[in-house]
Formats: sequence, C-alpha cells, structure tokens
Amino acid sequence: MARARAFAKKLNDAPLAIIDKRRQAHNVAEVMNLIGDIKGKTAVLVDDMIDTAGTISEGGRLLRREGARAVYACATHPVFSPPATERLAGGPFEEVIVTNTIPMSDEKLFPQLTTLSVANLIGEAIWRIHEESSVSSMFR
Repeated sequence: MARARAFAKKLNDAPLAIIDKRRQAHNVAEVMNLIGDIKGKTAVLVDDMIDTAGTISEGGRLLRREGARAVYACATHPVFSPPATERLAGGPFEEVIVTNTIPMSDEKLFPQLTTLSVANLIGEAIWRIHEESSVSSMFR
C-alpha cells in the first residue's frame, strides 16, 4: 500500500484503487475485493512479474465489472508461462506494457503487447557505478 500511494503521489496525486487478493495455495490467487472507485476512469494494474497472467487477468475483469473506462496492465518481467499469452491477448486490457528484462520468443507476442527497453537505464547505472556516482538518485 505504501509503495502504491507513493507511486500515485508521483503521478500528481492520481486516484488510487487497490485490489485485495488472497493466495489460497501456490500459484492459486483469488481476487476478493476492490478498494476505491474506478467507475469511468482509466485503470492501470501494476505488478513486478506476469507468469501465467491468472491474477492480473482476474483483476482486469474485476475493474471492467466495476466500471473502468479502460484497463492497462504493466509489469517489469514478462515470464509469460502458458497460458499467459492467451489470457492477455483475449483479456480485458487495452494494452499490456512490459520491459525487455526477459527475452520473448515470437510465440509470446500479441497485438496489445508493448515492450519497453531497459537498455538506457542499465547503461546509465553502469556509467554511474564507473564514475562512482549515485545510482539510487536515478529513482528519486
């Protein structure tokens, strides 16, 4: 919650909604509740990794049911284990945005997918380390 609030604050105090989920067993998550009002708004689901896309797809469907005008999914690491590609391509998302931290084969690509490069970020970090400069200041 604290990280989500900080992220929303950096986005000019953007409205914030939280999806409450419970993990019943390993690789089994159930979306339970939506905390906040998203009716008529654009919603962005953010996660560090998309594996099978079960939880993020369920979350996207919940946001649609609750009246979100548009739903986007963002994640750092696109693991995309089966059946992630099918769930995401046929899911509730206008766009799925990931980084290229994990190579993806052509079979994992789909029309709503946008992949952003982390090359400049990693290059800047390497340069700062070489120059004995602050890496953490890149993220302030």
